[in-house]
Amino acid sequence: MEIVSRRDSKLLGRAELEVLFAGKAGSLSRKDAIKDVARATGSDEKRVTLLELSGGSGTRDVIGRFHVYESEEAKKDISEKHLDLRLLSKGEKEAMKQAKKKADAAAATAAAAKKAKKK
Repeated sequence: MEIVSRRDSKLLGRAELEVLFAGKAGSLSRKDAIKDVARATGSDEKRVTLLELSGGSGTRDVIGRFHVYESEEAKKDISEKHLDLRLLSKGEKEAMKQAKKKADAAAATAAAAKKAKKK
């Protein structure tokens, strides 16, 4: 693993990294990439966001773009939520969908009850 470029964004409280994983095409998972970057930067995995992993034609190298935040709170406030959803397993994603459906159904029921009460 080699850090190709690093830009610090003081306003957003993060470092923007471009990392080269030599010879890792096909064998590098998103979670492994985040672990490697966290280890290389000396930060916690919870503060690292993977934006993109891309490989080129005719090469086994993978280039990744990452954001490493100063704190977990900064990551929660700034980072896009769908990037963290990509790291979940299929079962975890399904459980989140079911929980959201239940919450939406409960909210709809409460809203209907409130509307009926007003009449």
